[in-house]
Amino acid sequence: MSRPPTRRRRFYVHSIQRKYFFLSLVPILISAFLIIVFLFLPMDVLLYSSASPAAKSAIVQDLRALGFRIWPAVFLAMLVSGSLSMFVTHRFAGPIYRFRQVVDQMAAGDLSTRFRLRKGDDLMELETAVNRAIETLADTIQETRRPLGDLTRRLETLLDGGGEGQGQFPKEDIAGLLGKAREAETALARLKVAQQKQD
Repeated sequence: MSRPPTRRRRFYVHSIQRKYFFLSLVPILISAFLIIVFLFLPMDVLLYSSASPAAKSAIVQDLRALGFRIWPAVFLAMLVSGSLSMFVTHRFAGPIYRFRQVVDQMAAGDLSTRFRLRKGDDLMELETAVNRAIETLADTIQETRRPLGDLTRRLETLLDGGGEGQGQFPKEDIAGLLGKAREAETALARLKVAQQKQD
């Protein structure tokens, strides 16, 4: 199975991106607040003080000039920061989104799926670990299917032919069946499962 295409169809794929989008705006909003407190507020205080009309006119001109320069820069910084956060978070939100898809497929019983990330995505080590887990689980199931299939066929044969004659199964057949059951048990013993509650 080949890697997913590098080109992204959607940049917003997981709710974690929204969190980091807003977190990237916090420093800019704090900076804007500090600009108001330390730059505009003192000038505003001077405007309402007992300064001369010429000084007040100069302060108003300075406030307008600062406002025309600073606020567009603040809003542009917010736009750039928000856009970059969406792009950067997509590098790890995309793998989280894909991981959930793969786990959902596994939960539905499809162990033929593989976890594939795009070149440049974060969490590349997760790709190897998840694929190794899927392969180990699939191998264990395959190893269990063989002896269980043999066991089923032999039991069917014994049941079909066992009703005739003495009604007892030959010891060799029972020993063979026991061997197949032990093979299946050994293969399944590699899997650890949560303890079931006892009634």
